[in-house]
Amino acid sequence: MAADSAGSQPSMKRGQVLVRPGQPLQFMEVDVADSTSAPANSIRKTIGATFKAYRKAAKELLEGKYISQRELAPANMRGPCNIFVLRCSDGILVRYDEAREEQPKIRCAELEVGLAEVAPQFSEQVIHFPSDPQTYVPAPGGVELGLSITDPKTGASKFSLKIRPMIYTTTTLPSDFTMPLPPARPTCLASIHNEMDVQLHGVLERSDAPAGFSGPDAEQFIAHSRFKLPVGWQTIEIYPPLGDEYWKPEFAPMWAELDLLAAIAQTNAMSSALRALDGRGAARKHYSELLDEFGKLLEGPEEPAHQFLKQHPELLCPTFDRYWSKMPFGNRVSDFVFREPDNDYLLVEIEAPHRELFRKDNQQREELTHAINQTTDWIQYITDNKQKVEEELGLTGISTNPRTLVVIGRSASLTEDSRHKLATLQALQNKLRILTYDDLIASARANLERILGPLDMKGQNVELYFFKEPLQPGD
Repeated sequence: MAADSAGSQPSMKRGQVLVRPGQPLQFMEVDVADSTSAPANSIRKTIGATFKAYRKAAKELLEGKYISQRELAPANMRGPCNIFVLRCSDGILVRYDEAREEQPKIRCAELEVGLAEVAPQFSEQVIHFPSDPQTYVPAPGGVELGLSITDPKTGASKFSLKIRPMIYTTTTLPSDFTMPLPPARPTCLASIHNEMDVQLHGVLERSDAPAGFSGPDAEQFIAHSRFKLPVGWQTIEIYPPLGDEYWKPEFAPMWAELDLLAAIAQTNAMSSALRALDGRGAARKHYSELLDEFGKLLEGPEEPAHQFLKQHPELLCPTFDRYWSKMPFGNRVSDFVFREPDNDYLLVEIEAPHRELFRKDNQQREELTHAINQTTDWIQYITDNKQKVEEELGLTGISTNPRTLVVIGRSASLTEDSRHKLATLQALQNKLRILTYDDLIASARANLERILGPLDMKGQNVELYFFKEPLQPGD
C-alpha cells in the first residue's frame, strides 16, 4: 500500500511497483485504499513531506541564489524528479527518478522486509546489504561497465576490462557513532548518484619505443570523464530507521543547501587539483585551435596566410625575441625577419599555399626558383651593405650568411623523388630550409608539444590532463 502525492491532494492506493533495468519505476494501480488505516499515510506526512520540501528548496536555490552553479548540482537537484520512499523493517530507502510526466510525484510505501532484500532490487543490483561480504554472492545481472582498447591504425577495438559497480554496506552503525540530532541532516547508510567521475592514469610512449620504456621526462596523463550509469534512477539514499523527529519539512531547506554546497565544493576541488596538475592546459587548447584555424586558411590565397603568420609569428620561429614584417633589403623585401638570442637571424620568404614546387618531370617550378633567388638576393645585399643593414634597419650583429626559410605549397604535391630533390637543394645551401605549409604546421606542432604536451589527443566526453613528474635529487 502506498501514499501517492502529486500536489496538495494526496491519495492512498493499493498496487504494484514495476522495476525494469534502466527505466524509472512504473506504478501499477489496483484500487483506492482506506487512507485512515494505511501505515504509508504516516510516512507521507513525515518522510514524504520532508523530501517534498527538499525538492522544492533545491529548485528555488538553483533558480535563484545558486543559478550560476546549476551544472555542478547533482542530477536529482537539477531537474524535476519523482521520489519513492520505502520504509523497510530496518531502514528507509529513497529513490529519485527522472520525472517524465507533467507533475512530479512523491510516493511512499512500507514493507515488512529488510533492506537486504529490497535494496538490490530497487538499485538495479548496485547496493547490497550482505550479512557476510566474504561469502555473499550477488544475483546475476545488474550494471556492467567496460574498458576497451582501440588500435589507432586499424580502428579495431577489444574489451580489456569489465566491472560491476556495487556498494556493500550494513544496517549496523559503529558502536562509537552518534547520529546527529535534529535538525541536522541524518547520516545515510548508503548514498549514490548515477553520475560518476572516473580517472585513468597513464604514460605516453612512442609506438616505436621499446616496450615499457619511459624516462624521467616522460609525459604522463590523467583522463577524466563524467558518465551516467545506465540505470533508471538518478539518486538513491538509504537511511537508518529513524523516528519522526528527524523528518520535518522545515529542516529540508537547510539540508538542500548543505547538499548543494558540498557537491559544488567537491567538484571545484577536483577541478582545481587537475588544473594545478596541468598548468599548460589552456595554452595547449589555444594552440590546438590555432593550428586548426591556420590549416583551414591554406586552401586560399597567400595574403590571409601571411596575415595569420604575422599575428602568430611563433609558428615560424618559436625562439625569437624580436621580429619584423616586410623588411626591405634594397629592392627586395623579406616577409619576416626574426632575431633570436645571440643575434642569430632568420629571414623568411612566404609563397602562396597553392603554389607547386615541381613539375611532373620533377623539375622545379619557377615559383620555387623565384623564392630561393629571393633569399640569395637578400644575403647578397646584406654582404654588400652590412653596416647599413645594422644601423638603418636595426639588425644589429647580423651575419653575412644568416639562416633563411622558404614556406611554399602543400605536401600533397610532393612525390618521393621530389622530396629527395628538395633535400638536395637545401644541402647546396646549408643555411636554407624549404618547408611546405604542412611541414610548417607539423614543425610548429612538434615544437609546441615538447613544451605543452600533446595537442591533438582528444576523447569523447573526456578531459585530458598532461604532466611530468618533477626530477628528484640525483636524477
